[in-house]
Amino acid sequence: MSTTTSPVPVLRGSGGTTLQAEEDALVLSRRRKEKRIPLQAVRQVRAEGRALAVELTAPAGTTPTVFQVRGVSAVAATVFADAVTACLPEDRESDGAALVTEGTPTESEDEAYFRTLKICAWVVGLVTVGVAVAMMITGSRASALLFLFTNPITLVIAVLGLYTMRTPYYEWYLPRYGITVEAVYRGPRNYAYTDLHGTTRTAAVAGTAPTRRIAYHPDRAGGEPFAAYSWIYKVFRTLYCLAFLIVALSLFALNIYLAVDGFQRG
Repeated sequence: MSTTTSPVPVLRGSGGTTLQAEEDALVLSRRRKEKRIPLQAVRQVRAEGRALAVELTAPAGTTPTVFQVRGVSAVAATVFADAVTACLPEDRESDGAALVTEGTPTESEDEAYFRTLKICAWVVGLVTVGVAVAMMITGSRASALLFLFTNPITLVIAVLGLYTMRTPYYEWYLPRYGITVEAVYRGPRNYAYTDLHGTTRTAAVAGTAPTRRIAYHPDRAGGEPFAAYSWIYKVFRTLYCLAFLIVALSLFALNIYLAVDGFQRG
């Protein structure tokens, strides 16, 4: 990630709407759609309590286009409006709506992961409730209640078991097929390094050594980097994570057995 940050807050409104400032434009994201509003197209930005309005420039005699973000923090809206107003250029286009472009927002790996996780959680919840209801109909209410309680827990443990294998995988893969560089210690779990494009990024790895070897994927410079450990350390880490995965999958298999047994008893 970049070492420079913007003083303009990111506004998060109702319905998952976000509005943020990026260099010479405002980016409005809503329902997997993204509008990019150049500052040259903005007439004014107004904080209206827990809402923020972005009014575009418009030709004389026409009604200007206004984008609103509702359900935001009133304090953040005021700070956002003041900061963006101070950045508005003196020379602006007469028809701001013509400069607005639409597209699909790009997702980081973490955003894509958590979006997928959220969808899976909904699917698991609906399936769990559906199976529990079916078990109750067959007459095995005790088994249904037990399944309803234990299935989400065992699934979470199984997912954690699968996720833990991600760490040893990248610890083996990246030093061999990625880019390995020297990172400089900046604080607890904070090492800085420079990627192939000359951008300074940070790595959240443990340790207090002045420098650490960090490996990252050359095609995903902004992806999560991993520390380059010795093969002995990686073997022990892999065995530990594998043991956790086996236990997690065993608990999940046991829960499936309880569900099948509940139907048979009914």
